[in-house]
Amino acid sequence: MDNQYSLPVVHPAFELLKKWTAMLHFIAASLILINAITEMRAPNSTAIFYYAQLIIAVDIYLLIFFGAGVWQAAPRINLLFRIMETLTLLGIGLSMLLKGDLGIGFSYLLISGGYVFIYYRERRVMHSESVSIRPTGISLPNFMRDSEISWNEIRSIIPKYHSIIIETLRNKRIRFELRRNLKIEELQQIDDFCQKHICHPHS
Repeated sequence: MDNQYSLPVVHPAFELLKKWTAMLHFIAASLILINAITEMRAPNSTAIFYYAQLIIAVDIYLLIFFGAGVWQAAPRINLLFRIMETLTLLGIGLSMLLKGDLGIGFSYLLISGGYVFIYYRERRVMHSESVSIRPTGISLPNFMRDSEISWNEIRSIIPKYHSIIIETLRNKRIRFELRRNLKIEELQQIDDFCQKHICHPHS
């Protein structure tokens, strides 16, 4: 840890996305279930198609109501279900287009596209929810794209046991709560590292 420090932080946008996770799963499951019931009642419907949708919808509902917190404890399971929802919604949309139901078909395709974006965001959250302190500068997590501040733009960095505060030369103040409190030796090492690079940004 002499050359880089990675501090897991609480990011407000990421936390908001996590809070909406269950609702997003519920919306996808409901849309899939509604289409499955519609297919079941339609003439010349394919049993395999609507039964597959029923099974997927039930699986998602089970995750929501009996697996509370699973997507936070095991985020890869959440991503797996998000892929399953996206592909199912995409399949429904394409099926509707082939049947000539253009309005419903394009609606499902649009929704599936939205779930692709949500999957990308959730995947980024899983890998980018930390502040990285490097010899080249500070990397900050962002909902759309991580940003980096070079040492020659930084006025001060104040690491604390439970948070980190970054002040830039443009008078911008950035504060993140840490997911775990720093130990005394970690705090001292990080502070020494930061002070060295702020005082000698090109060394």
